[in-house]
Amino acid sequence: MTKPVMSLASRWAPFGVVAIIWLAVASQQITLPGVYMDAVNPDYLVVRLLNRHAEPIVPWLLSGNDLFGTAPVLISFYHGSQQVWLGLPFFALFGMTVTGLRLTHAMFALAILVSLHMVLVRGGLKPWQAALAGAALALDPAFSYAFRTQSYITLAPTAWLFVALYAMQRAAASGAQTRKWLFASGIFHGLAIVGYFIYAFYLPAMALAVCLWHRQGLSGPRRPDLRPALLWWCAGVALGGIFYPIGYGLFIVAAGSLAEALRIFQQMQQSLHPFEAPIPLSDRIAHIGTMVRAAFSNWFHHKLIFDEYAPQFGSQAKIFLLTALPFALWLYAEWRRRASTLLRVLIALPISYAAVALIFGSRLQGHHFIPLLPLAYAALAVAMKETVAANSLRRPANASAALVFAGLAALNVVGQVAEAQRLAETRGVGYFSDAINTLAADLYAMDRKPLVYFPDWGLSMPVAFLNRGTLAMDGVPDIAAIRHTLCDGRDVAIAVITDDRTARIEAWRSELGWNAPSVVPYAQADGKVLFELATFNGRRDAPTCVDTR
Repeated sequence: MTKPVMSLASRWAPFGVVAIIWLAVASQQITLPGVYMDAVNPDYLVVRLLNRHAEPIVPWLLSGNDLFGTAPVLISFYHGSQQVWLGLPFFALFGMTVTGLRLTHAMFALAILVSLHMVLVRGGLKPWQAALAGAALALDPAFSYAFRTQSYITLAPTAWLFVALYAMQRAAASGAQTRKWLFASGIFHGLAIVGYFIYAFYLPAMALAVCLWHRQGLSGPRRPDLRPALLWWCAGVALGGIFYPIGYGLFIVAAGSLAEALRIFQQMQQSLHPFEAPIPLSDRIAHIGTMVRAAFSNWFHHKLIFDEYAPQFGSQAKIFLLTALPFALWLYAEWRRRASTLLRVLIALPISYAAVALIFGSRLQGHHFIPLLPLAYAALAVAMKETVAANSLRRPANASAALVFAGLAALNVVGQVAEAQRLAETRGVGYFSDAINTLAADLYAMDRKPLVYFPDWGLSMPVAFLNRGTLAMDGVPDIAAIRHTLCDGRDVAIAVITDDRTARIEAWRSELGWNAPSVVPYAQADGKVLFELATFNGRRDAPTCVDTR
């Protein structure tokens, strides 16, 4: 008797609960905390695409990768501009505001949850089992707060990774269409790597996945030839990742020669220290363990936003459930000879990632390890399903699986409540304070907009985004250029963050030979001043202007 085909409605109906849970989590206190610079990079570049009359904004891009002055290709040597292009229709719909940013990032997260559900249901889980895993992940503060920090750019490509796995699953059961699905899987994984280079860490495990699923899809006593399958998949990766060679080519052209491009690359490598001085293997392993705990327990994001160490309640139990338990259940399933290809792949992926991450010593931080979180939920869900399949007592085993995810969800709810309370109390700290939102709102409301300089890291991108491209901006203040602008009658403002604010502002005033600027302080909720905006009033009849004409 053939197994009945599951209808589309029955496959996706339980996911509706996941979507509702996620949208509820994503929408709470949606405007807080402030827009952190790396949490809007490269999204801020959408202002040049959505506002045809945008004021000049100097973009942070790999040289030569700003096609037509508005179309970014590579942001840096190690990631592209996917967030700009994927977010563009959502920013057009939701607006270039704090709310629009949160809702757009919520769509990135929803894509991860959707693709996770696709993989799990295709892997043999009942839709309600897949929904349990998705709901627990949606409630996880480590997942939701990733989209308020720079972790969003490292986590978002996980959706491509899951879709690549789904295409492999389809390849194993598609017969004549196997090559098509393998090629598509490769394209999706290539897109993930363009999203952020760390997805290349999964390549060894993904190659293994191609072999396992391809062999599973073949029948007969003959040993399958895996080379064509790997070649089709690798060809897809090359196509999906084509923006890297395109971007590098544009960079070489802009540099003027390959030798000059290599010199610039070496300079950047020395400044970033991607491969630090050799450290013992034990220290490298310990660092990875620390970063996984930081990511999974949410203290990495908590430290960024609140500048304090406070791991999530029950974090040790949560980390055990998401790391040790799937591995133990996989070993049990292998012993019972019931381990599925999907479970083996989900166990292999984080191992592959960690093995490659060892090369970077202690250079990688918590946001580089947050992509392992959705994989951990997927591995736990599949491992619990394999345990149920290997257990003669199906109902108690199903109940146990449901209790595990219910326990995870309960821990995550406690964590969400605690984070929300802290968020309302502090409105963020430092670069995560909503003082940045206030500055952007003040500048946007000005009828007479100044030319604003941002010499310090941390303010330029949020202000560019939240001002919808209506504000002319620059980086390092140039005294001659500032004087020229002031003498044309236009105001010039300089945003100053560091502690020597007063001395720096006075030094600029002295060099300009101008009247003292008006200075507006911007503070976080506890009253601590984070930065000041010094505005020099432009005057055509200023003595300095008369003297220089």
